[in-house]
Amino acid sequence: MNVSRRFILKGIALSVLAGITMGRWDLSPTNNAASAQAQPTTPILVLVSGEAEQSAFLRGIAAALPDKHLRVQRTDLGMGFVQDFTQLLRAGQAIRIIGLVDDASAALIIELARASDARLQWLGYHSVSAGQSRHRLLNGKASSGLAARLRIGAAEDLQSWTAALGFALASPGTAQTGMAPLAADLSPLTGHFVSFAIET
Repeated sequence: MNVSRRFILKGIALSVLAGITMGRWDLSPTNNAASAQAQPTTPILVLVSGEAEQSAFLRGIAAALPDKHLRVQRTDLGMGFVQDFTQLLRAGQAIRIIGLVDDASAALIIELARASDARLQWLGYHSVSAGQSRHRLLNGKASSGLAARLRIGAAEDLQSWTAALGFALASPGTAQTGMAPLAADLSPLTGHFVSFAIET
């Protein structure tokens, strides 16, 4: 299966998943703006897997929240992660969960969050190969500036999109995606990834 066909099929699968959950999840820009105002006091959990842990994604988050101690957790498909994540979602405390993970981890995380009535604020699918990146955003209205940057500039700079993504997800509702750090000393990601922002 070639890269383009795989990208389209996975994009369709994620679209169906998002369509199923939109009835239960709050995706409106109004509520996203309210969440952005509450952001400084809401704890943040960052989920990463594979190459994403070594990418500029975490640098972008750190640049957006320089004075905030972040909890970063590597995801996996084991029962330990599933139980811990489910317990976190059902603890009754407000938390913002942002991440850049592989497809399988994303499917699990999104399903667990949906089952806990969490709010999905952002969902993006990213494919990087052969010197180019492609991005399918299923909630571009909530972060239209970032959506435009990913679509227009990604092919020119395969490194900065991860920093811009991390920065924007850590600081929703702002227009400061241009302040994300450069990542010249990091290797660009290759493969297929899903980004998300979830609030309990």
